[in-house]
Amino acid sequence: MARKADAKGRLYALNFLVGGMYGVIGQLIGVALEPVVGAAFAAPMTLVCLGVLAVCLYTPGIHQRLAAVSGFGSILPFNGFACGIADAFQAGYAEGGFAGGMRGVGKLFFHVIVLSSIVNMLAGALAAFVALPMVPAPAAVPMPAAIACGFAVAGLVCLVWQALYDAVGQPKMPDFLLFSQSLGGILSLFGITDVLGALGGYSFKILILGAGQAVEATTALAFQQGPLMLLVTWGTFFALAFFGIVSALLNLKVTGRK
Repeated sequence: MARKADAKGRLYALNFLVGGMYGVIGQLIGVALEPVVGAAFAAPMTLVCLGVLAVCLYTPGIHQRLAAVSGFGSILPFNGFACGIADAFQAGYAEGGFAGGMRGVGKLFFHVIVLSSIVNMLAGALAAFVALPMVPAPAAVPMPAAIACGFAVAGLVCLVWQALYDAVGQPKMPDFLLFSQSLGGILSLFGITDVLGALGGYSFKILILGAGQAVEATTALAFQQGPLMLLVTWGTFFALAFFGIVSALLNLKVTGRK
């Protein structure tokens, strides 16, 4: 029993540390990109950069080893989604080659991204026409304090999500990720994700809840200014899926399974 408690404590500690670490990476990338691509495009471009990071970590097996000991600390950041796509591809590849791998990717992408985005887009449409009570968001945390605050926000969100996942009996991961991204858009209706975004900055925006917020916000924006940013958000999801497939293929080659 004591050994099991120690293992769980180690998982939760690494969950917080790894989630916070990815949050800091996202924060630094986002802040660096903002003056180059503008505030509107900095978040999606940060996610694209995390897709490249996913390739670098998944190909030699670093992500797999890190995820095994950190749980949602490696799953909630969106480089973890790209690596999840890689896992889905490899599982399908083992049974049906490349076509099987693509079917696995399609199933995961539909289950997590498409279904949750339907919920988030409905939330965005509601937000465009109905004024709901909103939690007031604080002022954004300036640099360099934003790095420490982003670490804390990302780490704590990952920690809470790990505890929630364990508390509800560890459901199937695609179902839980569908719930997670859908919840991000729903919480946006009441300003809760705006509070987390103000405190965590890009450290929160790179999490799956932040992706739900992005779909909700860009859908609401589409009714006022056109669909460009919503299309950019969807394009980011497809880019991350592409990076996941590349990660899987490179890992198969490196490990001699192709």
